[in-house]
Amino acid sequence: MRVSWAAAVMVMVVLLVSACGGSGRLSASEYKAHLKTVGKESNAAQHAVEKGFQATSVPQLVKVLTVFGTAQKRIGDEVAALKPPDDAETANTELANGLHDTGSEVQALLPKIKKMPSAKAAIAYLSKTPTTKGGHEIDQALAQLKKLGYIKKVS
Repeated sequence: MRVSWAAAVMVMVVLLVSACGGSGRLSASEYKAHLKTVGKESNAAQHAVEKGFQATSVPQLVKVLTVFGTAQKRIGDEVAALKPPDDAETANTELANGLHDTGSEVQALLPKIKKMPSAKAAIAYLSKTPTTKGGHEIDQALAQLKKLGYIKKVS
């Protein structure tokens, strides 16, 4: 009797796991939808920081950069929480890391920006900053996600 009871419990566990979706991974279409939402959030943050480059004071610019850095980290958290299809796991991780790194890199620049004599000087400094590690990671991840068919364009 004990063997058949254990077998019944095992069957129930297998059925429960399969009913719950097994791995918990998103389907390709669900993942695409999440990436589309994340893309809209990221584009909004990017447009806001671009407008911020019209700042007339250093405190205004610092505020815009702070909001942008925070947004990048938050969006990175959203991406990291996704359970993408298996083929997108590496690109998803790289995208999340890139967003987090970008947020951290922006925050690391803030002390130097705060000491700049003017917004114009700070903006000139930022425009000379080479591509960051986070930016490179994001570019690589987006290129891979496009190649896999999860996004249409890399912006």
